Amino acid sequence: MAIGSKTKNVAVYNKLRQGIIKGKLKPGQKVVMAELAKAFGLSETPVREAIRRLESEGYIDFTPHMGAIVTKIDEGELVEIYLIRIALEALATRLAIPHITDKDIEFLNKKNHEMEIAIGQNKYEILAGINKLFHLRIYKAAPFPRLYKMICDLWDTFERWPSVFSYVPERAIAAVEEHKKIMQALQARDMDQADRLIKEQKERTLEALQKYMAQSY
Repeated sequence: MAIGSKTKNVAVYNKLRQGIIKGKLKPGQKVVMAELAKAFGLSETPVREAIRRLESEGYIDFTPHMGAIVTKIDEGELVEIYLIRIALEALATRLAIPHITDKDIEFLNKKNHEMEIAIGQNKYEILAGINKLFHLRIYKAAPFPRLYKMICDLWDTFERWPSVFSYVPERAIAAVEEHKKIMQALQARDMDQADRLIKEQKERTLEALQKYMAQSY
């Protein structure tokens, strides 16, 4: 696990960031610099620099007597982001429908199949990335780049928190089935149905995350 390059702090940063996003490092979990330095085979300096960067980006909270801990999910911020995403992603789906091609549907089918395989192999940590590619392919079909960028920025902001699939694995199986219905609506050019399905999927995900937080925090 040792790292021997000039970009040691970047390597540590990337490893820790992915650990947080994939749910290997849980919200509220303490991050001990000495232990990390030993695990990476480094001095504490690059580890400290990586933690400072993660702190500036909201992944880590650092307090003088408590040390560094993985940032807990702020429910108010989570709800706000999801409410905005629900509205924008449903809008983007409606606007995308006239422009969805057979190639887009083929891509969506492929990504959904990849999710099924990952679930079968218990690789829940990779589901978020596949799911993101699935949804963004739909929204990108709409000829409104500013709307697409706004949605991408919200997805990027949400990456400070682990994927719902890491916390609530049963959402993964449901998501695959929901995706199949979304694809059917896209192929049928049914704007109202696609809009409704996208909204319902986001609402279920938000509900699952809120339930998880109520039980864990």
